[in-house]
Amino acid sequence: MKEKRKKTGIIGCGGIAQVHAWALRSMRDVDLEAFCDVDTDRAKTLAGENGWICDDWREFCDSDLDVIHICTPHHLHAPMAAELLRRGKAVFVEKPCAITAAQFEELTAEDEKHPGRLGFCFQNRYNETTLRIDKIVREGTIGRILGGRAAVTWKRDEDYYSFSPWKGKKETEGGGVLINQAIHTLDLLLKYMGEPTVVKAGTADHHLNCAGIDVEDTVEAWMEFQGGARACFYASNAYAADAPVFLELQGELGRVYMNGSEVTVCKNETVPEHFLCEGKKGIGKDYWGCGHRDCIEDFYRCLDSGAPYVNSLEGVRRTFMTVMRIYGSAAEKGY
Repeated sequence: MKEKRKKTGIIGCGGIAQVHAWALRSMRDVDLEAFCDVDTDRAKTLAGENGWICDDWREFCDSDLDVIHICTPHHLHAPMAAELLRRGKAVFVEKPCAITAAQFEELTAEDEKHPGRLGFCFQNRYNETTLRIDKIVREGTIGRILGGRAAVTWKRDEDYYSFSPWKGKKETEGGGVLINQAIHTLDLLLKYMGEPTVVKAGTADHHLNCAGIDVEDTVEAWMEFQGGARACFYASNAYAADAPVFLELQGELGRVYMNGSEVTVCKNETVPEHFLCEGKKGIGKDYWGCGHRDCIEDFYRCLDSGAPYVNSLEGVRRTFMTVMRIYGSAAEKGY
């Protein structure tokens, strides 16, 4: 039996919503019909000539929309998603899934009542570089993983925060570089390393310690995993440019590392192999990754088939909880 066309809407019509709209408009059996933003001009711009506009997201609750995308400030993700689930909607949410453990628990309680209806945008899991590393690890090319390291060094100056006033405030953003920019790279590191048994971390505000900004611009973390594997993680918004993301896995038989859109495999005593992967697909900034459309299409495929979605709330729990542990470790040290 053919699935009916899904009516979709977007709440929050800023920059990332443009990527969601682009992906949805390229999909068959999906009609992007509704756009909500407190700034109705922004909603009208995203809608173009088609779609209905509103400035109160609650209008979506009683609508005939099937799937709703949440692209709002971070602190609204969990409460909006929980209410929309209660109203019978399927919900696709930008990262992060929540900004506090309490929000996560409340959302979990609602998700358990409506299984298979909630998904999150961790698009870098679908990047070609990620799929290449998946294959290398799965085939045992580098052997058992002994350690990993990752680095994100990007540029966010004061004007970035003044343009979006909810950013730079822990109450509405939940944190800084870790929960906003570097969460995707931490997610990939944990994808291969697993759940850390030990987390020790520190944060700093090296260059954004100005009025109105109370989140970190730099974070470092050391993690240990079952079996003794260990990882080093570093992220900063205090660099001079948006540099390529770096991720490395060290195994017993060699190592594999990603630098931007290139993957290199170095097996012991052999010539390194280099793979140049697709770095961008569609619209959006290069460093957002190229997996948005694949990530969104997979969510809709799972809605239709009933298959489990990899970016479910349970599927992103490990990453969220590790973010909370990193912040908790830094706070214990007085950072």
